[in-house]
Amino acid sequence: MRGLSVLSAAGVFAFMLILLNEVMAHPMWGDIGETPTTVDFATTLFNDWAIATLVLGLLLAMAMIGASYLVRDERLINLLWDLGDEEE
Repeated sequence: MRGLSVLSAAGVFAFMLILLNEVMAHPMWGDIGETPTTVDFATTLFNDWAIATLVLGLLLAMAMIGASYLVRDERLINLLWDLGDEEE
């Protein structure tokens, strides 16, 4: 099992390196001209990519709600303590 875990981690790392190389070799990174500012980034993010930003926000909100649901503690002693009723 440990060997499979190491193999899968190495595979993911190699995939990320290949993906990064392909993205950086794309011709759109060639002659940009002027460096974009943070205002340009914000304008692009909220005008051109508004739907993607909204979907990403909804997914992150669902992940946070799911995580809070998974970590809640429903043991009887904790539920009684929350209600203020101490049973001994």
